[in-house]
Amino acid sequence: MNIETLLDTLLKAASFLKKPIQDVAAQSVKDVYEAVNVRLQRRLSARPDALDAIDKATTKPESVPRRDVFREEIQDIALDDDLELQHLLQHLAKLLPSTEPAVRQSVRLGGRGHRVQVAGRDIINAEKHVQKNVITPDERHLSGEQKAKLQPLIKELAERLAGEDGAPDYKGVHVRLQRHFNVASYLLIERNDFEAAVKFLKQQRAINRSRLRRRNPDAYQNDFFRAIWTRAGKLGWKDAAVYAFAGHKLALKQPIRSLKQLGANQLKSLSEAMEREIRKAPSDNAAGASSNGGPVASNRSATTGG
Repeated sequence: MNIETLLDTLLKAASFLKKPIQDVAAQSVKDVYEAVNVRLQRRLSARPDALDAIDKATTKPESVPRRDVFREEIQDIALDDDLELQHLLQHLAKLLPSTEPAVRQSVRLGGRGHRVQVAGRDIINAEKHVQKNVITPDERHLSGEQKAKLQPLIKELAERLAGEDGAPDYKGVHVRLQRHFNVASYLLIERNDFEAAVKFLKQQRAINRSRLRRRNPDAYQNDFFRAIWTRAGKLGWKDAAVYAFAGHKLALKQPIRSLKQLGANQLKSLSEAMEREIRKAPSDNAAGASSNGGPVASNRSATTGG
C-alpha cells in the first residue's frame, strides 16, 4: 500500500460522500470510510500535524495544495505493515463507483462578462469560476523548532480533551488554537506569537486538569507536582521551604518530607496558595525570603494569611 493509493482512495471517498446520495451503497462507503479514519487516528495519534492535514484534505478533497500537505506529512510514516488499514482501504476502493470515461463532443463558446454559453448538444450557462489561493506556512509562521516544542503541550491537552473512547482529541486542540489566534490552521500562527501559544496551551491544560481526575488519577496528581515545583522555582524556594509552606497553609498536624504525602485536594490547595504568593508584590516576596531562597517559617508563614 503506497501513499498515492491511500490518498486516492481516501480523498475519492470523501468527495463521493459530499454528494447528496442516500442509498445503501453510499451508507456502506460511509461506514468503511469512517473505519479507515478511526484507524488512521490511532496510527497517527503522536503526529497531530498529520491528523490536521488529513482533516483539511478530506474536508476539501478537490484541493491540490491540501493533498500535497497531506502527502508530505505521511510520507515518512510506515503504514505498509498495517494489514487492517490495507484491508479497509481495499474494501473501500471496491465500494466506490468507477469513474466514467469523459464523452468528447465539439462545442462552441460564446458570451461575455461572468456568463459563458456552451453550445453543442446542450445549452449550458456557467457562472464564473473563482480560484481561491490556499495559504501555506512560510518564514513568517511557526518554525520547525517551535512546532516541535508545542507538540508535547498539544499532546497533553489532547489527552485531557479525550472523549469516552479515551482517544486524544487533537482536532479539538487545533480548533482552540485556530480560534484564539484567528488562523485557518495552527501552523499559520506567527513566529512572534510562539510564546503566546505556549502560554495559551498551558492555560488550557490547567483549565482542563480536572478531566484527568476520574480517568487518570496518577496523571492528575503529577500535574499538580509539576505546577507546584514550577511555582517554587519562580518564588526561589527550595524543597524544605515548600514543605514548610504546605504545613502552614494546609494546617498539617505533622511536617511532610515529600509532596506524595498529600492528597489530590491538598495538592490543589497548595498549588493555588503558591500562585497567590507569586501574584504578590515583588517586595513582599523578597521580604519573606530567607537567605537560602525560601520563606521564613517562623515569620512569613505566620503573616501570609490566606
